[in-house]
Amino acid sequence: MPDASAAVQPSSRADEHDYPMVGETLGLWRLVRGLGRGGMGEVYEAEYDYIHLLSLRYAADQREMIRQELAAISRTDQALLAGDMLGTNLPPDSRFAIKVCNARSGTAGHKRFLMEAEVAQRLGDHPYIVTVHAVNGGLDEHQGPARRLDLDRGKYRDVAFMVMDLATRTYDHCKLTVMETVHVVRCIATALDHAHRHGIIHRDLKPENILGPIEHPLLTDFGIAKEIDQTDGLTRTGQIIGTLDYMSPEQATDAKRVDHRSDIYSLGVVLYEMSTQGCLPYSHKLDRDTCLAAIRSERYEPRWPREYKLDFPAGLERIVLKAMAHHMENRYQAMSEFITDLDRFARGERIPFLGRVKVKSWIRFQLRRRPKLIWGGGTLAAATLLMMLVMWARHLLDETRATLAYELGRLETVVRSIEERRKPQLGRDDLKIVATIEDALKNLSKDRYPQERVRLQGLMTRLDSSRWLRVQFAGRMPNGNPVSAQDCVAAKDHLQIAANAKDPQWTLEGAEGLLLYEDMTLNLGPYGTGTVYCIVHLTTGEGFNLAVRERDDERHRTTWALSQGRLVLTTREDERPVDELHAEMLAPNRQSYDISLFLELKPNEIRSWWPIAGGIKEHRFPNHRGLRAGVPAMVALTLPKGSRLRQLEIWTKGPP
Repeated sequence: MPDASAAVQPSSRADEHDYPMVGETLGLWRLVRGLGRGGMGEVYEAEYDYIHLLSLRYAADQREMIRQELAAISRTDQALLAGDMLGTNLPPDSRFAIKVCNARSGTAGHKRFLMEAEVAQRLGDHPYIVTVHAVNGGLDEHQGPARRLDLDRGKYRDVAFMVMDLATRTYDHCKLTVMETVHVVRCIATALDHAHRHGIIHRDLKPENILGPIEHPLLTDFGIAKEIDQTDGLTRTGQIIGTLDYMSPEQATDAKRVDHRSDIYSLGVVLYEMSTQGCLPYSHKLDRDTCLAAIRSERYEPRWPREYKLDFPAGLERIVLKAMAHHMENRYQAMSEFITDLDRFARGERIPFLGRVKVKSWIRFQLRRRPKLIWGGGTLAAATLLMMLVMWARHLLDETRATLAYELGRLETVVRSIEERRKPQLGRDDLKIVATIEDALKNLSKDRYPQERVRLQGLMTRLDSSRWLRVQFAGRMPNGNPVSAQDCVAAKDHLQIAANAKDPQWTLEGAEGLLLYEDMTLNLGPYGTGTVYCIVHLTTGEGFNLAVRERDDERHRTTWALSQGRLVLTTREDERPVDELHAEMLAPNRQSYDISLFLELKPNEIRSWWPIAGGIKEHRFPNHRGLRAGVPAMVALTLPKGSRLRQLEIWTKGPP
């Protein structure tokens, strides 16, 4: 049946003749014009009948005169008088849709109408469901919770009706963009989720029952809705109820078998149709019986959206196909899961293939698109692969294992030298060792060479906990000797490797250190397992920043930063605001500053100190967490253009 909130078009004289109740008053409302009709009744546009309402207070012989007097005043004044009489506001421009039941009391049609009214009352007010303001069940006294509104006159006083918001649809559902479609379907999904949580299945989802504007769509027409736990009622076993193109397989077989997952299927078809601008999954089946058989049978594949639109988004297609899975257990099991995937797609996140599309369905799709290429290419690839495996499997297996054993042994030696502090980190040649191992493993399944994989993971964990960094460009080395030009070149190379800096704009300036020609952030790490020490000596300006955070956790960091001549130590933990621990005022009105810092982070303490005239200035912060135990640290050193870096050290077990 056309719903009460269908788009209103001015009715012709013939239309008005076809709607005999136009001009009649039902309760508080006067029927203005007909909007649509179906098997259960008619739908009218209505407005408040203020004259009728106000004249009820007077005796029957006075009413005609009172009605004439009321007709002479404006509708706004009529609304004010009626509102005063009822004690509530009745806006003069309010419009409603009234659905009138044409079935006699006690018949199946009348009972179904009352059931729809009961469903509307149970769902209550939801922002994406058309609101039902009043329900009248006619003269039937056994109408359940549907309340009566007394009718004052006319031959239609015994009809059952319900009063709803008059919603109009202002768009063509076949001309929406993808993102507009996702928004509309997501809103309707929230309405259905609300209905499901109240034990109601809609059973007749289709674009015609989605009204309102794009920005605020509304779900309507619960005329064939069903309670989830209902075991008997108006639906007979084997009966088919709903609109064919949007029926789930179980609904197309037996309407009594459906549950909330049938609505998920139907909403998936709606999403399919709107996003493909009017195409349907079984529209290539030309007659009703063929289409019905295709929906019921698992052997018939619906066409994928990409078969209509080549540029259809793959992520949205996966959502559609999961919602429309033939078997209920393969669909989204709750409307909330459907909504979650729609939100992920709207945010631009990837929608995984696995878990949403069956491999068998994907193969059938590919066979429909490229049958000759798939069969021919697959046969050729299988024959080639079989030949290669037969000829070279043993040789390749032995060669790969030997390569892995040799390279892992070399990497073990390098990691041991780092643990013994004979070298700070992996060099360029060492990085080639790791790349060789990873290349040997990446094209193999994860169950191949399990011992070698475990060994590699263990070596990388040891490397993270033991790597260190010492680069020095001025002053004296730990052995007391002055820093040589050779030492500076080696230090610059170490720093470039540690920061993975490609073509950095810096140069050595003799005893002045490493001079930067551009703003630069050196990202270093990971270091340690819960403890890290940072030492830095440099000349720098506004914008200097030394930040230490936990690996894989941007929400917790400790930072020394230079701003407006102040050196400020701050920390941030999880979602708490930044906490300023200490601020040190440097020499005023300077373009650059000589800074020497030592920062120590432990699981239960932050400590920092730097040299001053006559000694060392130290600050301890025992109530602040530096790093979590066992978690490596990442160090980011931000240097403005013109900075001169003289020394940078990062240790995990304390400087030697």
